[in-house]
Amino acid sequence: MVAVPLCALAIVLAFVHGPILSTRLPEPDDGKELGKLPYAALKSPPRVAILLAATLVAQVATIVVAAELRPVWLVYGACVAALVWVDAYTTWLPAKMDWLVTAELAVAAGVGLWLTDNPGALATHLVTGAAASLGFWWLFWRLGRGALGFGDVRLGPLAGAVAATLGSQGWVVGLFASAVVGVLWGLVIGRRHPAPGTARGFAYGPAIWVGPYFALLWTILN
Repeated sequence: MVAVPLCALAIVLAFVHGPILSTRLPEPDDGKELGKLPYAALKSPPRVAILLAATLVAQVATIVVAAELRPVWLVYGACVAALVWVDAYTTWLPAKMDWLVTAELAVAAGVGLWLTDNPGALATHLVTGAAASLGFWWLFWRLGRGALGFGDVRLGPLAGAVAATLGSQGWVVGLFASAVVGVLWGLVIGRRHPAPGTARGFAYGPAIWVGPYFALLWTILN
C-alpha cells in the first residue's frame, strides 16, 4: 500500500522541518521586545504532537490525489505544514524557512511533471496558480494596512500552486476558503490571543494553508 510509506515520509519531513530546523532559526531583532514565543520553545512535546497529527491528517489528500500530484501534496502537507505551524505559535513566517520549503515544493513539482503524461497542462496550472495567488495576496498586503504580513504573501503562491493542481475552480475555491477561514479565525484568535505587539493581529498562515484542502474536498464532492 502506498499510504504507509507516504505517511512515514511525511512524518520524517515534518519532524525535520519542525522541531529540528525551525527551533534553530535566529530570532527576529524585535521578537523579545514584542514578547514573541522563542523558536526553541516549539520543540515541546505537545506542540510537536500537534504538528505530526496535522501532517498525518494532511496525507489523506496526498493519498487520494492522482499519482503525479502526490509529490506536491506530500511536500505541502509536511514541509509547508511545518512552516505554518511555526506561524501558528509565533505569528512569524521566517523567510529562510519559507525559501527552503518553496525550493522543496519546486523540486516536488518537477517530479510531478516527470510523472505526468501531460506536463504542459500541469506546469500551466502550477505557474498560473502561484502567480495569481501572489498577485492577490500582495494586493491584500499592500492595501490591508498591516492586516497581513509579507510572510503571508510569500506563502500565498505555494497554496495557490497546490490548489491549482485541481484546476481553475480548485484554485478559486482554495482562495475563497482561505479568506473565509482567515476571517473566522481572526474573529476568535485576534480578540482573545492577539499577536505580539498588536491589538488584534493573528497568524494568517494556517488559514492560507488549509485552502487547498477545502478545494480538494469540494472537488471530491462535486
